[in-house]
Amino acid sequence: MDKSTRRWCHYVIDDMLEHIPVIKTELIRDLKWNREDSMYKAPEETLQWQRTMNTLIKHIPKPIENWHFKVLSIFTTRSEEELRNSI
Repeated sequence: MDKSTRRWCHYVIDDMLEHIPVIKTELIRDLKWNREDSMYKAPEETLQWQRTMNTLIKHIPKPIENWHFKVLSIFTTRSEEELRNSI
């Protein structure tokens, strides 16, 4: 994978934040922390991805709402339909 196609965690988090309801303040707060932390790491490091994954697992342990699937789709790069079918 070359640098032009590498995903940056903080950009992915920005995309996810656009789909999270504003009332989900704890999730938003935790993702913003993940975003800030990821900005100081190289894109090839996995720590920021693991931390973001743990945040999602903590706040969306069992996806049921449409926005859950949208956020998880952005993070995993799998389609929402594929995620729904896997649950």
